Amino acid sequence: MITTIRRASLSRSSFFCIYSHLEQSNNLERWYIMKNTTVIVKKIYPIIETQIKKNLNAYKKYIGKFISDRSEDLYDIAPCRRIYFTQKDADDLCNTLKINIKDIHNLMQETYYASISAFNPAAAKDEITIILLCLLRYFWKTRDPKLIDLGIINLAFSGKFYPSIHYGFFKKVQPAEYRWVMDYVVNNMLTGKFDLKTQGSVLGAVKSVSNTWIDTYKDRLRDFEDEDCVYLIQQLHGRIKSFMKNIASLYYEAYENKSQYITYASDDYSDTGYRLADTDNLMAERIIDKAVNIASTMSVNYKYCKMSADSLVRTDEIKDIIEYIIKNDTKQLTEVREYISLLVYTYFAQSKDKDVRTANFIKYSIQPKPNTKDKNILRIKDITENWLMQASKRYIHRRNRVATRNSYTRSVVMYFTLLIHYSAL
Repeated sequence: MITTIRRASLSRSSFFCIYSHLEQSNNLERWYIMKNTTVIVKKIYPIIETQIKKNLNAYKKYIGKFISDRSEDLYDIAPCRRIYFTQKDADDLCNTLKINIKDIHNLMQETYYASISAFNPAAAKDEITIILLCLLRYFWKTRDPKLIDLGIINLAFSGKFYPSIHYGFFKKVQPAEYRWVMDYVVNNMLTGKFDLKTQGSVLGAVKSVSNTWIDTYKDRLRDFEDEDCVYLIQQLHGRIKSFMKNIASLYYEAYENKSQYITYASDDYSDTGYRLADTDNLMAERIIDKAVNIASTMSVNYKYCKMSADSLVRTDEIKDIIEYIIKNDTKQLTEVREYISLLVYTYFAQSKDKDVRTANFIKYSIQPKPNTKDKNILRIKDITENWLMQASKRYIHRRNRVATRNSYTRSVVMYFTLLIHYSAL
């Protein structure tokens, strides 16, 4: 059992005697724990908590733009590009929260590790990392899964994590320059044990890794002493690094063994401009993942609600219905994912271009299909009806009129169609 020794209770000579002994015995880790501080939880976290409460809506806009600006790479099927976190991103974060980063820097000098020059992990000395970790703790304490997702995305893709780890494995050339090699890895070498395979995108994989990290170390997130923060940073960095290492190892293996993918690469382009490696299924899954993640992390889009309204269904009523659907899909939006998948795959089945960014996708999705026997279309109708029966008392009272029932159904389908359409742009 380790007994805590307060530095203040030791004479100067005793202090250095103990430090020297511990250093000589290669037990500095024990020393760090013994002299642990609580600067982050007692002085820095309260600042972040106060400011996020005041500026939550502004922060949602900040992170929404952060995701939107990187959407192509975040929803890519593999880590092909770096996904940079710039100084402007850091400045925008501080301006959004109205935080003076110099104040955070000065407080961090009081941590037990501030004076240790070669401290590992170095990210523990980074002000933005500490701010984002505090934000994530606040979101975790709210028990709001959407806010937790936002916090995870912001921290995991900040400068000391994904971008720097990606650079560590792909220093000379990013995999985007040899896209066909990475396509080969994803389609032929990844198994179900890889998060990238099961989640279908870089964002999904990193979120999965990060959620496991939170579940594993939630006690540290709760206690949040300085040593806890150090450990949390180290563990998240290590898990994202392992994710990247596993993909990079296969990538370099495939690259070195050119006989594996040379034929694959030669057939890489079709007359339509699509990569054959990026199959229809992969295209669909990327579209679905992107739409579902937007649905799970962003507020209900009022513009889409307005576009979905008509003379029988008001904009605010649609907004209430969609909010109810998303809030009450308790199994991580399982039913919303199924619904979005059905809309995408149904369109793909009859479309030559398979492009949900076109007006044809919207037109096809919302047009009546009264006599269809297509099981997928019938499933869309069943889910829509169940949602409306749960979400709208007004619908229950008015559904006997065919025109009204059709308007409500069209409005729900329209909202999710627009969500898919605009998320793919």
